[in-house]
Amino acid sequence: MGFKLPNGGDLSEEQLDIINLPITRDWVIKGAPGTGKTVMAIYRAGQASQIFSGKTVLMLVFNNPLMRFLSTAVQGNYYKNVKVETYHQWVNDMYREYRLGYIPKDRNDNFNWTAIATELSGIGKIYAHVIIDEAQDFPIELLKILKRLSDNMTCFIDPNQAVEEGKTNVFDAIKTLCVESPYKLTRNFRNTKPIRDLSALYCKDGEPAASDVPGRKPIIIKCASRDFDDQNRKMADIIKRNKEKSIGIITNWKAVSNTYASLRKLLPSDVTIQMHKPKTQNTIDFSKPGVKILSYGTMKGLEFDIVLLPMFDKIEMKENDTVNMNRVYVAVTRPINELYLFYWNEIPSLGKVDTMTALITHRSMVDWR
Repeated sequence: MGFKLPNGGDLSEEQLDIINLPITRDWVIKGAPGTGKTVMAIYRAGQASQIFSGKTVLMLVFNNPLMRFLSTAVQGNYYKNVKVETYHQWVNDMYREYRLGYIPKDRNDNFNWTAIATELSGIGKIYAHVIIDEAQDFPIELLKILKRLSDNMTCFIDPNQAVEEGKTNVFDAIKTLCVESPYKLTRNFRNTKPIRDLSALYCKDGEPAASDVPGRKPIIIKCASRDFDDQNRKMADIIKRNKEKSIGIITNWKAVSNTYASLRKLLPSDVTIQMHKPKTQNTIDFSKPGVKILSYGTMKGLEFDIVLLPMFDKIEMKENDTVNMNRVYVAVTRPINELYLFYWNEIPSLGKVDTMTALITHRSMVDWR
């Protein structure tokens, strides 16, 4: 899934307004899936790199796949002084570069942001601009640290896509950056209308951005009960028919490796399959075509021509109800053209996110197979 940055003629008026916001001020940009937040982030990084060619422009994201995706886009557009990292990588690099020793952590092995803020307090302004994509998954303490280290910042945010509990909301970001109110992106340029309408079933706060792009209904496929082989064969058949397209498979993190191994056996050798599993050496090269297998915790900010969601009725519950539903919402908004859901049972399972009740209540929104 290579990335081609759209030219100015392909952008909407509100997107052009975001691009043209002064780089010398702080901004909060709120936008639902498909509204172009990542594209706007890349454009603003490019502008800042040209205006402040002698100083680093920092792009921070939450997860490794999105970092690799953005790095591919930045390199493809030849931005010389733009650095793209996850915030975990950034903290490690800062402590290494400034020889600060061990990174302070709490008893649960999480970053101790109060201690980190103290140890980084004497560094001064080292960035021309900091651009944060998916800021809703950043600790507010980190935003405050970055504010002190950068001349200015732009935060792209959507509370409905928060997949980590207790992180940053729009109001926290506004207060930290002293911004009067956020700019808003209101049109969905990624999803077809049928996919957008399905995503509204899982949107906890308000409505997703509107789309008027025609397309086929999402397809939901019944698989033999608890039969992974049956499910994987059905997925392989879809992949074989669409080998020239970018395909994302999003599943529970425990199933990533097995899904990869099974599909590798079922698919011909000319189909490239990659996977990303947190806390392993498995990484994805977004300059290569083919199938990408990710977990619900690592899919943020990405998009694919086609998305397959295996075990849609068996998504593992994490933290609170809002975060659980946000994960589903983010997953069903990743496809550009086609969405396939695979399930074993229409009855909600104990300990799993209830994804099926909404579909049963709105049966006409999907094509049941």
